This record gives sequence, structure tokens and C-alpha cells, in this order.
Amino acid sequence: MTRTGSAAASVQAPLIAGVGASAGGLEAMLPMFARVPRTGRIAYVVAQHMMHNGHSELVGRIIGRESALPVVVAENRNTLRADTVYLIPSGKDGCIRGGCLYLSDPSAENLSTPSVNVLFRSIAESQRENAIGIVLSGAGSDGTAGCRAIKAYGGLTLAQDPVEAKFDGMPSAAIAAGQIDRVLHVAQVGETLAALFPGPAPPTITERIPPAATRDPAEQAIPAEPTVTEAQHLELAPLLRQILDATGIDFSSYKEDTLLRRLEKRKSTLGVHSAQEYQALIRRQPGELNILHHLFLVSVSSFFRDRESFRALERALADLVLGKAENEPLRIWVPGCASGEECYTLAVVLFEILGECRRRYQVRIVGTDLNPEALELAKKGTYRRTACREMDDEHQKQYFNVAGQHLSAGPELRSCVFFERRDVFSGAPMNDLDLVSCRNLLIYLKGSLQDRLVAIFHQALRPDGLLFMGSSESLTFASTALFATVDHGHRLFRRRDVGLRSSTVKG
Repeated sequence: MTRTGSAAASVQAPLIAGVGASAGGLEAMLPMFARVPRTGRIAYVVAQHMMHNGHSELVGRIIGRESALPVVVAENRNTLRADTVYLIPSGKDGCIRGGCLYLSDPSAENLSTPSVNVLFRSIAESQRENAIGIVLSGAGSDGTAGCRAIKAYGGLTLAQDPVEAKFDGMPSAAIAAGQIDRVLHVAQVGETLAALFPGPAPPTITERIPPAATRDPAEQAIPAEPTVTEAQHLELAPLLRQILDATGIDFSSYKEDTLLRRLEKRKSTLGVHSAQEYQALIRRQPGELNILHHLFLVSVSSFFRDRESFRALERALADLVLGKAENEPLRIWVPGCASGEECYTLAVVLFEILGECRRRYQVRIVGTDLNPEALELAKKGTYRRTACREMDDEHQKQYFNVAGQHLSAGPELRSCVFFERRDVFSGAPMNDLDLVSCRNLLIYLKGSLQDRLVAIFHQALRPDGLLFMGSSESLTFASTALFATVDHGHRLFRRRDVGLRSSTVKG
């Protein structure tokens, strides 16, 4: 295979790289195509397994938002151009002949479509020693036979590192068969091909997504837990019992240092200097317990809080959407939703993923909280623009009604976002959820209560459902058995399919 030098430069027609993927493939393709540079040499044809339900435009649009190259949904007899990504539509197989892409109905023998093997074999026969095959995440072994054909003609085969792949079946099968030249992380594919097939000028890799491995603010942000003195504990314990009696809310498993900071701030505001003085004030003004109860609740939020974390979530949600049939529900729970900004943010993220297809899906986002005042604000859906510092102006105009220094959620957002007062540890359990977004709530709970809550989330989620946490939070050792890491830097996890004893979530 001629890969560098003047002989390579003499090739007039573009080289053709086939990309084969199935489950988890979208998560792999987004960072891969974000870093694929223009070389003037290579056209990319994608065979991503899809159901026969019109996901093609959605997949193409999602990849196109991240890709450094233009992305098109292929049509029959497309003449392939360099530096373009062609997506074979659902319900079709794709074959390369003479620099063109031909679409056809799949054969009954193909278990999944578009078939990776069909595409790769045609690239091998058409391109011979210039054929390129790239195998990404997916269950099964589609692509192995196609890589064998490419190798037989002297072409180049690459596979995603199985350790990185969401589903390692396809890359592992091709590697085990001895049909892969190089095993790479997806972020390395673009620079590898640019080095092997350089264009007229040195290629530069478009860095649109900073590597998550280079940043882990949460590990730096978690301070050592301060020691609570016996005197502080003796002051706090009776207050927590009094709040429980007055409001029904039990704060006994919340981290004492957090509650004490808020208690001391309240006492300072009132000019009270001792536990005895504060108890005397409560006897005179029993309503003080309700005020303290609200101060103990966490009711701070904003739109797109930690913007890059929402970009990571968007990529994972996009892959999750691919596994959904039209009219199948997309269900999200936001416990500790405060005044609702995160619920509306998630609605915007989903609408951006779905585009015009969103009218064909049932999106339901439920925010729950214990603070009735915060929930009233959430239901009104009106906010100061200072809460929108990390939200794009375009999103504000498209999904909100803007009036002066305030904006309010538009009817499309309101149609899918709901709020209710709910204790995360009581009431009928939620189930069949695609995502639980619980950010900056676990940090206020003691370890045992954290494990109990994470176990509740595990039971509430569908297989492969997502758990999204705050940047200063992490799973305990016990909880890592329930969730696999999707993006450690952005605290995004996927449900593991493990058995739980019922006692895990009781008590």
C-alpha cells in the first residue's frame, strides 16, 4: 500500500475509509471526527447499525455538529469527495464501485444493517491496496470478515482500543482474528491517517473537544472533611430532631459540617452567639425551625452549570437516543432540582439532539425537591438573565421568552418538564429512566446515605441508563459495582447490570 511520498500524491481519486460501528459507535465517532483533519485525500463512509425507523438524519446531524468535516446522509450513486463523511442511511447497505457509493436493500443473511462487512468488502475490491477499514464500538463481530478482505488486498485496518469502546465485541473480534494493523484510541485515528496520507500542506488537527484526561477538577475540589467537635454535635443533634418534628424532613444523615456552617451563618444574622440563646429564640419564635429547614436545603442552580460537562452528557445522550424507537419515551429524573434551571437545560440538550425529530418522541423530565418555595419558582419558569451566563444566546431566543433582564421557559419546554415535592428516599420508586441527573446533592450526604441513594438510582434506571453527577462528587467504592465510568472528568456513569438485594435500598 502506497501511503507517503510522491506516489501517494499522484492518486487523483480520493482514498476511501470505511467506518464500521454498532452499539456505542456514536460515542466513538463524535470525538474521532472532531479530530479528523482535512488532507484533501480521504473520503469517509460510515456503516452504523441502525433500526429501520429513520434515525439517519438524526445521526448525521449529531455527527455533523462535532465533526471537523462536512457530514451528509448518503444517496444512491453519490460520487465520493475527499474530506467528506457519508452516512449510509438506515435500512440500506452501501457498496463502493468506481468512486461512487451505491445503496441497496440488505440481504436477509445480514443480521444488522447497514452491514459493515458488505461495505468493507466493496472497499477492498474497489480500492485494493488503498482500502482503509476502521472498526469502532459494537456488539457482535460485523466487520471482521470485511477487514480480512481489506488485508487480503494489502489495505490498512484500524480498530478502536477495546478498553475504550463502550461495547468491545466488534473491535475485539477483528483484533482476535489477526486482521487489524493498528489498535488506537479514537482521538488518534485522524492524526494517524493524516501522517500516513499527507495532503499538500501539513495537516492540523482540529481540537474541538479538550481531552477529558487532562482535566479532573473534582479531584482537586474535594477538601478534607473538617472535624466536628463534641460541643457542635451536641448543639446540632437536638435541632435536627426539632426540625424533623416540625417539618417531617430528616437531616440526620446530612454532613454535619455543612449544616453547621449554615447554622452559624443564621445565628450570626440574628446576633445570637450560643446554642442556649438560639434555643431560647426558637421557643419564642417556633417558625424559626422552618427558616432553618429551608437554609439546610440545597436550592442553588443555574442553566448549563459546568458547560463542558453538558457537552459530554450530550454525546452520551445522543448515543442513547439511537437505541430508541420513535414514540418511545425518553425519561429523566432530576432529584434536588432546586428552582428548575437544570431540568430546562436538559430539555434544551435533548431538543438540540433530536432537532425536528423531537416531535416524534415522548420527552418527560421530572424535577423533584423538598423546598416548596424553590419548586414554585421552577413551575413559574421565569429567571433573571444572570442565571444564563453559560447558555448560548441562540438557545435563549429559541426556547425562552426574553423580556428585559428576565426570561421564561417557552411552551415547548414546559410541555415536557414537570415538578413535584418529593423526598428521594421515600415514596413510590421511579423506574425505567434513561438518565438521573443528581448534581451537587451527594456532597451534602454522609457516605452510608450516598450509597443508599446511588442504589436507588441504579434500580430506577433502564439497562445502560446514565447517571450524571456534580464535578465535586464521586462514587464510593461500593457504588462503583453499580455503575461503569463513561467520562470520569465530567462525572458521567452508566448503569451496570448487576443484582441488588432488596435490603440495599431499605431503611
